[in-house]
Formats: sequence, C-alpha cells, structure tokens
Amino acid sequence: MNEILRKEIWRKLESLPDDKAYQVLDYINYLQSQYGAADAPAGGFQKFGELFQETMRKRKVPATALKETMKVMGAADRVLGAVRDAGREFLVELEGGRPEPGAPDEKNDQPPKPREIAVDE
Repeated sequence: MNEILRKEIWRKLESLPDDKAYQVLDYINYLQSQYGAADAPAGGFQKFGELFQETMRKRKVPATALKETMKVMGAADRVLGAVRDAGREFLVELEGGRPEPGAPDEKNDQPPKPREIAVDE
C-alpha cells in the first residue's frame, strides 16, 4: 500500500466513532477472508490484546467500555515493550556487544572523564 493511501485511510478512520471503526475492522476481516490476504504476524501481547478485544466484542460490551479497556491494554503493551527492550540492551552489554557509555575507546586508551553524581539529602 502506498503512503498517501495509507495516510488517507488512517485520517478517515481516526474521524470515525469507535463503533463505526469496529465495523471497518469487520469489513477488513471479511475482505481478507474473501481474497486470501494474510495478516502481518502480531507480537505476543498484541495478539493477546486482539483476542481479548474480539472476545469482548462477541459479548457485546459497549464501545466506550471496550475503548477504555483497550487504552489500558495499550499502555501495558508499551510498558512491557520498554522492559523487553531494556532487557535486550542489558543482554547485549553483558555479552560485550556494545561498550558501556564512558568506557575507554579502543583507539584511545585514555580513561573516561570523571563524572559527578549529585545526591539530594
């Protein structure tokens, strides 16, 4: 999909109320089933959120309650993503893949500049 089309669809989708946006999602799912288009794979928490949302929609939860619940799920996804990224960075540093900030440069064997640490009492 080209970028202009993507932005136009996104702009129009953003202006719809939540219940109408879910109708758009249903139509997209219908088109995918008719034309055999495959989704891009979703991550673990994203997949969980989609299944949870689908379950809530099947139980006819009001759109406002669904919207608030999905906001919380989105925030949790962002937090877990940040924790995952921090864990990956930690493992890379642990394995020696990236030097620590302020570590001596391999080309220049001078020690790092001293840093002051301020402590509030």
